[in-house]
Order: sequence, then C-alpha cells, then structure tokens
Amino acid sequence: MRKTYDSFEEVDKDLKILDLRRQIAQEQVKGNVSSIKEGLQPPEILSILGSGMLKKLIISSLLGYVLRRFRK
Repeated sequence: MRKTYDSFEEVDKDLKILDLRRQIAQEQVKGNVSSIKEGLQPPEILSILGSGMLKKLIISSLLGYVLRRFRK
C-alpha cells in the first residue's frame, strides 16, 4: 500500500524517520558483530568447553580408566 503525501514536509518527516531507523539498525548490527567477536575469543571458547563438554570428556575418561583397573 502506497502512502500519498500532501506536502514536502511530510516527505521530509518520513525520510528523517527512515534515516533514524537505518542508523538504529546499523548500531544494532555493530553491537551484534562485537558480541560475536567477543564470543569467539580463545578465553571464551575455552570457558565454554571447560564448563561443559571438556568436563564430561575428562570425567568419562577417568571413570573408564578406573573401571579398567578394577576389572584386572
């Protein structure tokens, strides 16, 4: 649906609104990019791995080692 304008002031007002929306979207993208960059830093990756998957791997390896020792 197209909007009809009665004056140039209305056009200018809508253009300013669109420009502000564009600027807001650009800032949101910048924020998202910076948070993604932060999340991909080595300390962050290691903390993620250390908190979940790495702990499970270490625990299961230790349990397997202990069980093999007791079976012999």
